[in-house]
Amino acid sequence: MEEKKPDTRNTGQQKAATKAKNTFNGKNYERLYPFVKMGEKVKIERAASAAGQSMNDYIVTAVYQRMEREGQADGEKTGEV
Repeated sequence: MEEKKPDTRNTGQQKAATKAKNTFNGKNYERLYPFVKMGEKVKIERAASAAGQSMNDYIVTAVYQRMEREGQADGEKTGEV
């Protein structure tokens, strides 16, 4: 018996929701693009998972912790992690 593939077509309602999310994110967040050597990403993913965090939260938390240790924390964070 042939397995049915899920319908992946983007309906008008899905497109509107995606556009709304992208608009919100564009107004409220800045993007960073860290590069790591091949094979290192999976190590970070595993560590984040073990900590019960998304990879984004894990990395952002690590950055703020280092800034704090080095006396670079300039007041409070402007957004929640």
